[in-house]
Amino acid sequence: MTIATRSLALFVSLALLGPAPARAAQAPAPTQDAAKPERASEWPKLDASVTSTVKKDVERLRKAHTPEMEEQAEAALFAVGAGAAPELLRAMGAEKDTAARLRVEALLDRVTGAAHTRLLGVEFANKSPHVRTWALKRCAQFPDDGLRALAEQALTRASAALAKKPEDADLIEERYAAALCLTAAGGLGGLEALTSVALDQWGRRGGELRAALNGVRGDEATDKLLPLLASAERKQLVAGLNLLAGCGSKKALNTVRPHLDSNDNSVRVAAINAMRGIVDGAPPLDKLSAFDAIELAKEWKNRGG
Repeated sequence: MTIATRSLALFVSLALLGPAPARAAQAPAPTQDAAKPERASEWPKLDASVTSTVKKDVERLRKAHTPEMEEQAEAALFAVGAGAAPELLRAMGAEKDTAARLRVEALLDRVTGAAHTRLLGVEFANKSPHVRTWALKRCAQFPDDGLRALAEQALTRASAALAKKPEDADLIEERYAAALCLTAAGGLGGLEALTSVALDQWGRRGGELRAALNGVRGDEATDKLLPLLASAERKQLVAGLNLLAGCGSKKALNTVRPHLDSNDNSVRVAAINAMRGIVDGAPPLDKLSAFDAIELAKEWKNRGG
């Protein structure tokens, strides 16, 4: 191949490939708004014949006496999708049997998602406490700052009702759900209620708490939680570190860092997880031996934030 032929071949190859840097420069960077899900303003409309079938399948799901009956009803309703949600919500509010209600809830979890938060927000004021609590928890899984006002109202109502019936388990759960949803939506008003839960139930609720707390990450939330780290009570200290892992800002680092030297491995691990969450946005490490925790603590003490 002559020099001229090789030059022509190279020219053709480059022309076919195109100027990669120029193409990359033309691609717009994704914006935060572009990443937000589109929020539906109404449930999918169903034909009259489909609506009738959905009602029958919902009744089959509620009254399922065999696994086969339950599976058939679930499959039929799942195929309909979000359009079945209004009938399922009505059934949840009316159902007295706990097992049947849980079947309905499980299916609602499958047919609803981030697109439906504004529709579920209406249910925060539903007459059924089960519907209210489920809707609040479901929306907390898909942070939507457009629900902040509704979540604040839900928390106010639940707190007022709980003040009259402080031992009511349903109201305790509803207030928690409202605080969770409000926090996920960016409101700080639920932080006190979540702190109370974190003191005794972090092992069971830690995952959903961490997810919701990210909605208020920043200096304001940090200022509210830092006093816990000065507590002489181990439970409050650990809860404070756990909460800061979810919503703390770098303002907290100098207060968290000394706890990496704690002789209490639970405190040390909580401090490590707080550093991980604040600096890297990383999830917690739940199972750490004392040896591994000591080594990680040394790394974090030497690492800047």
